[in-house]
Amino acid sequence: MISIIVITAVVAITVSGCNENEEQDQNQNQNYLSLSEYLAKTSENWFLTGKNEYTVQAMMVSEKMTFHNDLEVVDLVATDDGETVVLKGTRDEIWTSPLSQVIIRYTKPDGSELCKEDFANKDVFIDIVTIPTKDTYYAMHVPKDITVIVETAQGDVLHTNLPNAPHGEGDYLICTIGEDGGPNLSDVWVLNGLIFPDCYDTSHLNEQ
Repeated sequence: MISIIVITAVVAITVSGCNENEEQDQNQNQNYLSLSEYLAKTSENWFLTGKNEYTVQAMMVSEKMTFHNDLEVVDLVATDDGETVVLKGTRDEIWTSPLSQVIIRYTKPDGSELCKEDFANKDVFIDIVTIPTKDTYYAMHVPKDITVIVETAQGDVLHTNLPNAPHGEGDYLICTIGEDGGPNLSDVWVLNGLIFPDCYDTSHLNEQ
């Protein structure tokens, strides 16, 4: 019996060591770049996209709260500032957005317009529905072995393709359209590659 226990322990240690080595190898193979570095080096292109119609949840908070986004592997802080809305996506991913943007980008489930009063009951998520749009954003694919570090317009720091989360074939950078009709690089955020095809139009994905 003693020898069996010893063998089991050795096997457990060996398996654990393999897992740790695999994670270390994955981290070593990951290429970390700033947004500007990635844009300067990549052969990927921005393509026009827009939101599909789908339901998410949203709320405002009554006090400072921290949320963890498992798909982006980041902690986000929301405060009772009268403007920050916490949103929960189709796979329970969390992000924040200004109330002024939420009101124009989403509706109530019955299709009626949102207003500030809809968030008066704080700390409680309500269902809201995206307004489907066509060709209103730009997106760019990031291969899954590249981590791009992005600081959002709201001051959050997001990363594409961190090794300890699933990403499908790789995450996407998304941005608004600038006044010149091109990508607005002052308003870029990250969307997990598993979610992108469900939430955004991919019809222009392979256009060059």
